[in-house]
Order: sequence, then structure tokens, then C-alpha cells
Amino acid sequence: MNRTLIALLCLTAVFATRILQHECVHDDIAETFKYDVQDLNLDDDANRRLQGTAPRNIKITYDMSFFNNLNMTDPVNVAFKQNSEKALKVALQYFSDLLTIVPKPAGAMKWNLGPTCGLVTVPDADKTTDKDSDLHLYISYTDEPTKTFLAYAGWCRFLRVLGPSHGTVNFNLGLLRNYQFSNPIVFNDLVQIVTHEITHVLGFSGNDVQYWVNSAKQPHVNPTSVQLIRGLNSTVLQTPNVQAYARQYYGCPNLAGMLFENQGGAGSAGSHWETTVINNEYMNAAISLTQGFFSKFTTSLLRDTGFYSSVNAALEEPTFYGKDAGCTFVTGACDTNKREYCSAGTQKCDYYYYAVSACNPTTFSDVGCNNQQAYSNAKCYEPNGNFQNNPTYIQKLGVGFGQSSRCFISSLSDPTVSINEQGLCYNYTCNSANQVIIQVGSNQVTCSQNNQVVTIPNWRGSLKCPEKLDQFCNYKKVCPNFCSSNGYCDNGVCKCISGFKGADCSQTA
Repeated sequence: MNRTLIALLCLTAVFATRILQHECVHDDIAETFKYDVQDLNLDDDANRRLQGTAPRNIKITYDMSFFNNLNMTDPVNVAFKQNSEKALKVALQYFSDLLTIVPKPAGAMKWNLGPTCGLVTVPDADKTTDKDSDLHLYISYTDEPTKTFLAYAGWCRFLRVLGPSHGTVNFNLGLLRNYQFSNPIVFNDLVQIVTHEITHVLGFSGNDVQYWVNSAKQPHVNPTSVQLIRGLNSTVLQTPNVQAYARQYYGCPNLAGMLFENQGGAGSAGSHWETTVINNEYMNAAISLTQGFFSKFTTSLLRDTGFYSSVNAALEEPTFYGKDAGCTFVTGACDTNKREYCSAGTQKCDYYYYAVSACNPTTFSDVGCNNQQAYSNAKCYEPNGNFQNNPTYIQKLGVGFGQSSRCFISSLSDPTVSINEQGLCYNYTCNSANQVIIQVGSNQVTCSQNNQVVTIPNWRGSLKCPEKLDQFCNYKKVCPNFCSSNGYCDNGVCKCISGFKGADCSQTA
């Protein structure tokens, strides 16, 4: 096996179509389905009763009767309905664990608007019977294979000061029919999309900032501003919790706030976090190509809506993209010497070392702000379909895959071959001193210093250690078997939905 053939394997295997591509169209949909904000006009006694009511974990209910229109003799439609509903259940369990809310007053959950919520005709019973629910979702589908969205969502009925009472989630059958949701990794991506879309319903929308309230239940004063950043007019969210966390995170005490997305047109700009300054976040406009993070930026925003009694800080996933990078990282030109950015055409590892990647511009990249985009067939935690998972790479380069595998920049090879420096997957562990021990075939190398270059006796080449070992050892952990499509992952620990148990949620309860 010679160097030329090894390089050829890299080139031919890596350039594959990415899976589960999704661009959110939230603002477009919000413009299409316009609904009025309602006042409950509670008297003083009702207000006192509401204020004295104990909060509970948010209870989100749903109606899937629209799916009765599907031809259920078609197994594709059967799988589509089952996967859509299960993804909903996992996402709703997550929000139940994340949010508490004071139940709305009696009668507040009766539907009193027009005949439809989104595409769904509201049942007559919902107009006359109150619901034991804090948010009721009407679930629908469309068949739009030429679109870029896999799902969208928005609220249909909104109670001033209290927040949304009814909403809709729509799945795109035209695209989702093409995915293999029997693969827990693919299903996990669908859960991320559904979680993203429901977060819009819960208040994460540029159009809804005007309805958010402070601790006194009054609208925020000047919650946003517009600044010219990297040549683009950019909306800055400067509500108290978001502003405080942005200043802390970036190490910029005078930062006005956190940037909303300024690219992607009306469907994405203004209602997502700016991709240039925070990546892999659940509320970026495009789904993460590897692992998404539901970060403190998003939980801070949910706190600033004023609709929720508490937001569970234990579920905030630590992010490191741009952390402590200073004011210019947020408002200045992108520096390709920083690992967050890169020069177009280079092939390395993605920022969090989950996968082999290439430096490319995206729909949401500001000018000169390219970053590493993971390949779908080069995720180190996914052995099946990984282009490196073949005898040549395993025997000659010592690669490994699975839950504890990450991408490292390496040219290590046994003496019989020679390769160029590239992203390679190896299993690893971290010890209590944040040293990274990497398994290369039957050999081990230890990274004890940032950016250290390590070698193996009698092997060719070298391996470059992670830039910041302490951060690397605290990156989000992958869950066993991605929770078997029966739960969500909380930094390496599965939280199973009702009916399932076990370390990977594979056992019936």
C-alpha cells in the first residue's frame, strides 16, 4: 500500500453528500400563519391566584390526527408517522426536564380563534374543553421534496405575559421519507431538529421579543439594537440574562449582547444565533453536522422571555467555540489563525474533533469566516459508513471508532506506508489531569501539553495534540448507542422516555 493509494482513498471516500441537511424557515412560516396576541384580562383575584400557584414541569401535549390522512398501507408512511411521533416524545421529555411553568388559569387553554392552527383544523372539543396542558401542539405534514426544511414550527395562540398556549409543528414527508431512522444517529438528528423547532414555539423568535417580559411582567426596554458588524446590519439581543452571559462567555465586559443570525434571508435571519460567533448550537439556523449543543445562550434567552418559572441549568451544555476570544471575535473581522476559522480548501477536523472535515463557506458564513464542515461519512463516533473503517486504515494507520473516538490531525502510519497529515479517528481517554491518552492501533500516545507533537517508535509521522487539552476533555460526550432512539443524551448519560430504561435506553421498563 503506497502513499498515493492512501491519499486516493481519502479523496474518493470523503466527498460524500451530508445527511439530514436542514435549514430553518421559522420566520417565513411565522409570516404565513399570522395570529393575534390575546389578553386574558384577569381580575385582581385571578391574578393573585395565578401568582400563588406552584410551578410544575412544563406539560406539552399534542394532536396527531392530521396524520390520519396518510395512506397507512404504505410502510414508508407508517415509519414516517412512528418516527415523527417518537421524536416528539423525546423532545417533549427534554423540555419537561428543562422548564417549569405556572399553570395557566382555568379556561385559558380553550381555543377561541379561527378554524385552523397551521394546517390543522382545530377539533370542536378543543374550543369548549379546557386542557391540562401548558402548551398544546397540532402536528401536521407536507410533501415538499424540493424544499430545504425537514420541519417547521410556530405558535398559533399567544397569551400576553403568559406566553404561547397553542402551536404547530409540521414535518416534511417529501424529504424525511429518504432517511434511515432505524439508525439511532440519524434519529438523534431528527430529535435535534424537533427540539430546535419547538424552542421557536416557546419564544425563541425575533418577532416575539416584543412580547417578552421582565421579572415585573413588563416588556423589556430596548431589548435589541442593530449594529454594523463585518459589513452587515446585525440584530443584537441585549436582554439581561443573554447580555450577561455573552459578556462572560466571550470575555468582553462591554459587549452589547448576543448576535442574531444576519444571513440566510427572511427564513433564518433574526431568529437564530449568529453562526459566525457560535457554532454547533441547537439554535443556529442549520442543524449541526455532528453534535448540537443546547447551550446557556439558549437557556438565557428562555429565561429572558419571562414565561417560565425556572430553566434547569443542569441541562446547559458547555460550548467552547469562541469562548474567551474577546470583543473582536464577536464584532471584528474573522482571524483564520484562530481554530474557529480556516482557509478555504483545507481538510482537518471539525472544531470539536468529532469528524474529518473540510473548510468551506456556508449559507450563514460572514465574508472571510469559513469554518470546518464535517463530512457525513467521517464521523469518528459512527463506525458504520465511516470511510476510514476499512482494513487498510485500521491495520496501517491504527484508527478506531465509536463512542470514545475523536478526530486528530495526524500523519502516523506503520513503517510500510507514508501519508500526508490529515484528520484521522482514534479512540481516546482523558485522565484527571486532563492528559489525553490516544490509542493508535496497539500503541498509546499521551498528550500532556497543548499543541504537543507526539510520535510512536518505529512508526512514520506524528500526531498533533488538541489546542486546549482542558477544553477537549470537557467537550460534550457521546451517549451509548445514541440512547437507542428512546431518549436524549445529557453529556454522555441517556435520559430515557417513558417505557424504556438502561444505560442506552434499550430495555423496556
